[in-house]
Amino acid sequence: MNAIFSSPRRPARYWSAFIFAAPLWFAAAPAGADSYGDRPDDGRASETAAQIDPFDPVPEIGRDDCRDRDCRPSEHHAPSHRPPEMPSISGHPTLMVDCSGQRRDMFPSLQLAARSAPPNATILVLPPNEGMTCRGTVFIHVPLTIATYGGGDNAVIQAPPGRPCLVADIPLGDTLNIEDVRFVARGGDAPCVVVQAGHVVVRHSSIDSRTTNWAFDVRESGDLAVEATHVETDRSGVRAWRAHVDLHGLDVDIDARHADALLNLREADCTSEDSADIRVPYSEDSQDEEDDAQGDAHGQAHGDRHEHASPAPADRDSKDRRDSVQGSIGLALECTDGVVDAGNIIGGAVGILASTGTHGLQIKDANVRRARTGILLLQGQLGSIDVEHPVLSKDTNGVVVAPGAESQVTGAVITESEEAGITVYGTDSLISGNKVVGAEDGIRLFAAGAFPPPYFAGEFSAQPPLSNDDGVKPIVENNLVANVRHAAVRIDGRVQGRMERIHGRVIGNTFYARHAECIDDKYNDDPVETRANTCNKSWFSWPF
Repeated sequence: MNAIFSSPRRPARYWSAFIFAAPLWFAAAPAGADSYGDRPDDGRASETAAQIDPFDPVPEIGRDDCRDRDCRPSEHHAPSHRPPEMPSISGHPTLMVDCSGQRRDMFPSLQLAARSAPPNATILVLPPNEGMTCRGTVFIHVPLTIATYGGGDNAVIQAPPGRPCLVADIPLGDTLNIEDVRFVARGGDAPCVVVQAGHVVVRHSSIDSRTTNWAFDVRESGDLAVEATHVETDRSGVRAWRAHVDLHGLDVDIDARHADALLNLREADCTSEDSADIRVPYSEDSQDEEDDAQGDAHGQAHGDRHEHASPAPADRDSKDRRDSVQGSIGLALECTDGVVDAGNIIGGAVGILASTGTHGLQIKDANVRRARTGILLLQGQLGSIDVEHPVLSKDTNGVVVAPGAESQVTGAVITESEEAGITVYGTDSLISGNKVVGAEDGIRLFAAGAFPPPYFAGEFSAQPPLSNDDGVKPIVENNLVANVRHAAVRIDGRVQGRMERIHGRVIGNTFYARHAECIDDKYNDDPVETRANTCNKSWFSWPF
C-alpha cells in the first residue's frame, strides 16, 4: 500500500470518540469564523445597521461583544486613520466623530473626518456630554452635511484664537449643510464661519463670537442660507460682499456697550473701484491641520500657536484701508442680493446695512431694537432694495436712505425713535403705508449733500444720480406719523451754508402733531408738492 495513504491502526474506541466529539467541536466555533481570517470591510452596512436612525441617542455603535477579551483602549488599539463608515443616509456614507478620541470606531477630529469624507457624505458629531468640544479650524472642500448625533445638546466647534471655526470653499453649485451645531470663536479678528465659495446652509445652530469680527463672512462667490439660528456677539453678525443671502429667522444680539459705536462708512458702495473686496482667503495648511487633529484627540489645540494664513504686513494694512464697513453691525450686506426675513437684531451701530447687487434685495418682517441706526440703505448696483413690514423700536434713527439708494419702505412700524423715524437723503424712494410714532421728526427729506450725517465717520464716495434739472423725487404717501416733538415731515435743503433743491411729493398722510408742526419746509427753496394730508393737533393713542 502506498505510504501516503497508510496510517497506523487506531483502536475502535478512538474513532467512536472522534465521531461523537466532532459535532460539539464544530458547534463551539464562532459563528463569524472564517478559515481564511478576517475579511476586509467592503464598506457596506448590514441591513440591521442601515435601519438605525442616526439622530436617536447613541446606541453604542461599533462596540462588539468583548466577552473574555480586554476592550479597554491601549496603545495597541489606537484609532485608525479611517474608521469604518456607518449606515448610509439617503444613499450617502455616514462618518462619526468623537472629538475626545476615546472611541476607536470614530474619527478623533472633525477635520480628519472632513478630509476623508466623499462628496455628499454626512458627518455626525458627538456633543460634549458624550464626547468633547471639537477644537480647531475645519476646512470643507466638498459638499457635506455636518450635524449633531443624538437628541441632546448640540455639538460644539471652537476656533483657535485668531482663526475661523469653519472655512467653506466648495465648488459653485454644491452645498454644505450644517444642522444643530454650536460654534464658538473668541479673541481674534478672524470671522467664525467663512464662506469663500459655494452654497452654505446653516439650520438651528448658534454662534458665540464675542471679541471676534463677524460671525459669518460671505465672499464674492459665496451663497449663505440661514434658518432659525442665533448669533451672540459684541461686534458684528453677518458680512456679505457681492454675494447672495437667504436669511430666515436669524437673530443677532450685540453687546449693549457697542450700541452707540460710530460707523465708519469709508467707501461702502458698489460703484467705486477702490471699494473692491481684497480680503485674504483662508487656505488649509497641512501642518496646522495635523496639529488641530491632535488637539481634538487630546482635548487641546496644539495648533493654536500658529498664525494661520496670515497676510503680510503690507497686505494687512491694505486690507484695513479697504475694509468698507467698520463698527458693530447686525447684518452688513454690501452689493448683495437675496432675502432677509423675520430676524431679530438688538443693539449695534447699525442693525441692517444694505446695498443691492444686480438682482435686488428684500428685507421683510425684520425686528431691530436699540441700534444707533435701525436700517441703513446705501447705493448699490442695478437692483433695488425693498423694505417691507419691519418693526423698529427705541433706535436713535429708524431707517436712513443714502443718496442713490433706489428703494421703497412700506408697512414699517417705527416707535420711540430718538431723532427720526425715516430719513431720505435726496434719492428716489417710495415711503408708503408706514406708522411712525414718537420721534423728534417723523419723516425727514434732506439734501443729498448732507449725507453722511455727523454720527457716521469717514468719507462716503457715493454720488446722487442727479441727471436732470428736476433732480430726484422721493414720494411720501399714506403714512401715519404721530406724537412728534418737532415736525411730522421735515424738508431741509441746507448743505454747508448753501441750499439744494428738494423735489418730491407728500400726499395723503395722516399727522398727529399736538405741540409740533405737521410739515416744516421753510428750508426748501422749491416746495415739495403737498396735498390731501390730514393734520391733527392732538395726541394719538398708541398702541391702539
